[in-house]
Amino acid sequence: MMYSILDWKPKIGILGGGQLGWMMILEGRRFPFTFYVLESDKSAPACKIADKCFSPEQYKEFVDSSDIVTFEFEHVYDKALEYAEESGKLLPKLNTVELKRERYKEKIFYKEHNLPTPRFFIANDGEEALKILKEEFNGVGVLKESRGGYDGKGQYFIKSDIEKYEFLKNKKEKFVVEEYVNFDFEASVIVVRDKKGIIANYPPTFNYNEKGILVYNYGPYYNQEIVNIGKKLSEELDYIGTMGVEVFVVNGKVLINEFAPRVHNTGHYTLDGAFISQFEQHLRAIVGIELGSTSIISPSGMVNILGTDRVPHEVLRYGKIYWYSKAEVRKRRKMGHINVVGNNLEEVKQKIDKIIELIYPNGLDL
Repeated sequence: MMYSILDWKPKIGILGGGQLGWMMILEGRRFPFTFYVLESDKSAPACKIADKCFSPEQYKEFVDSSDIVTFEFEHVYDKALEYAEESGKLLPKLNTVELKRERYKEKIFYKEHNLPTPRFFIANDGEEALKILKEEFNGVGVLKESRGGYDGKGQYFIKSDIEKYEFLKNKKEKFVVEEYVNFDFEASVIVVRDKKGIIANYPPTFNYNEKGILVYNYGPYYNQEIVNIGKKLSEELDYIGTMGVEVFVVNGKVLINEFAPRVHNTGHYTLDGAFISQFEQHLRAIVGIELGSTSIISPSGMVNILGTDRVPHEVLRYGKIYWYSKAEVRKRRKMGHINVVGNNLEEVKQKIDKIIELIYPNGLDL
């Protein structure tokens, strides 16, 4: 059912108080919505601007008080996720989170639904993972702990130094053992699907990651195969909301690396480079109002501010800053980001290079 925004003023509950929830609320303030957040840290970005912030122990009250429950991070508050699903309020649904709780389930899903992905095996523990790596990939590949990994955590890129990873034999948990992909570049697409099954997408972007964490991205990079993969995945999941799909491009061939069932770091540029941002699209989709345009206004990009709060004011010559106001600076922690726009991709890339030089004069420390 489609609603007039004046007929229904939903209370939207967000699981997690990080920057993705913060930007979702900021973008949603143009609508007559109320926002609740479930978060243990009351100083978290989204808690600071929510109408009410609930503690994890209050998850039932949080869900009962909300008309719709969504999440800004999939590895969060399992009891609340499950209670929201049981209450018929969780969007996207729990099936997407279940794939992300265990990497091996995500990889099997790709294989079963004919979504191209790097060759992989599943190991029951670290010892078996190392054995498979030696036997199937000649000791060169990627070992990924099945549970809890994101932003490069729990991932081990092994080339010719497998002996250094003997400590993994002590890990009694599942692993995904994956071929090492010598890709030309990484890319991603932001896809949004509404309750009617209507799917829209932003143009894909080029991404630069270091040690498993996004440093910057820019676009548009028009590639229909990436778009088709993102749309097929959203259909197979019966997905509702915004998602990010990350891929490798190898000799023109596209392999899906992973997806995120939520608004995504590679879509931050849409706050300034598109008419409607990924965050507003997510809210439109879960509330049940018509999706907006996913066209971009100009070539654009984004630089993550990682592990530092020393951002020279000169960066403002080149872009627009979003500061998350997190209480503590930690290595690799996302403290904010800077969006850039330009008349063409070359101008965007030049601005990104200038911002990188200013924020990381001694190079990235990840």
